[in-house]
Amino acid sequence: MSSHGPTAVPIRTADDWTETVVDGEPRVTIYWTKTPRNRLDRFLFELLGTSRERELTLDPVGMTVWRHCDGDHTVAEIASVVADSHADERVAPVDETLAHFLMQLEERGLIRFDDG
Repeated sequence: MSSHGPTAVPIRTADDWTETVVDGEPRVTIYWTKTPRNRLDRFLFELLGTSRERELTLDPVGMTVWRHCDGDHTVAEIASVVADSHADERVAPVDETLAHFLMQLEERGLIRFDDG
């Protein structure tokens, strides 16, 4: 697990994503192809016939974060935007919630960080 400070800049690496409205709320759906991490992963994908195509649909909070992972905003700036744009109970504590979400995106290979 990697750790990035408030001055780190998250940058989207996934180019295939769409914005839609579901039940009156905006959503982002990200599409990518999962790469096997090792030979065992590759073997299991083939053995089980598992598709490597993935998609992740983000709720309005995730969408706000995703839009700001553009290489122009630091983690601290994104945290401020999220805190200002969404209900406290939904994102509190914003720093921990954001760090966890960014870590999940990074683990999936959907973002990378420029640590300045």
